[in-house]
Amino acid sequence: MNNVAASSKPRITTLKVYQIPLKCRGEKTRLSGGRTYPQVLSTIVEMTTESGLVGFGESVPWGSNYLPAYGQGVATGIAELGPVLIGKNPFLIGAINELMDRHLMGHPYVKTAIDMACWDLLGKQLNMPLHDLLGACNAQPPLLSDGIGNEIDAELDANIAHQRADGCRQFAAKASGDPDRDIAFLQGVATRLQPGETFKIDANGGWRLDEAIRVSRGTQNIDIVFEQPCRTYEECRDFSRSSCRPMILDECVDSLDILIRAKGDGILNGLNLKIGRHGGLTRARTIRDVCLALNVPMHIQDTGGSNIANAAIGHMAYSTPERVLLQVWNTMNLIETVTATGGAFVEKSRMYLTPGPGLAVEPDMKVLGAPISVFG
Repeated sequence: MNNVAASSKPRITTLKVYQIPLKCRGEKTRLSGGRTYPQVLSTIVEMTTESGLVGFGESVPWGSNYLPAYGQGVATGIAELGPVLIGKNPFLIGAINELMDRHLMGHPYVKTAIDMACWDLLGKQLNMPLHDLLGACNAQPPLLSDGIGNEIDAELDANIAHQRADGCRQFAAKASGDPDRDIAFLQGVATRLQPGETFKIDANGGWRLDEAIRVSRGTQNIDIVFEQPCRTYEECRDFSRSSCRPMILDECVDSLDILIRAKGDGILNGLNLKIGRHGGLTRARTIRDVCLALNVPMHIQDTGGSNIANAAIGHMAYSTPERVLLQVWNTMNLIETVTATGGAFVEKSRMYLTPGPGLAVEPDMKVLGAPISVFG
């Protein structure tokens, strides 16, 4: 692939950066510990080559208290990288990532949109959809992971019925962070599950270790998967060992080192793979491929985003073999602001992709507005 790309010797001539507040959808944006988000900030990169080819990427940290990242920091970091990217070959994506790492240590969320735009350009150059470039392993539209609500009420019952009718066999919700309330909620959900159905409770690291153990012991009668019960890797490890319950790791797996450590510790039951947490599709693909080799099941997600990031999720999911793909997250379940057409779309709780090269998205430039910075 690199030989094909290198033969044309393309160069990045312009890098434009846009920032757009994304309006969130009500209570669906609530995390444990009372964290709520009326809006999050999207940074979208438009990368142009000397031939006029244009690629797009998006990075959206979910507020400033979910991960060590924040929306305004994306554009600030890109200001460090923009000047050194001009004139470089965007199709040599490994070299682009090495260049970014040399000029900005860490801060993977800053690099996500740039890496994504390079992949979009490569797909357009080769006239191939991104999922073909990433592996093209999944012929079936992946099933969505969507919350059923956080209260035992008529809305929760309606959400379960709707998702069940669409073929969902595992339902999900966010923990409140209050162990007593969470135990009562989970017991209420248990009475609504049918044989063969399971439930995933996502604490977003909101329980202390002792609280997570209490919730586990208070729900022994329910087939539950726990997602990121505690904040740190060590707490999650100790929870897994003491509870013997299935656990999906999420926020604490911020590197390949932690992933390998979890495998060695015997607690890598599953992973939430978030593209933006690892700096884009390139590094996320590495994590994905290691999980594939280790037979570790995955949810494919991102830290946040609108239509552009959602398209990247879809393409990554379609390139992941079904045997390890659990579910995907549709970012637009939480976001009202539409930034592009095309990309990924949903029918009956499954994600489909718009045909076309690269991400196959068409940004709405009226929504993006004027760029906040231009390089080149």
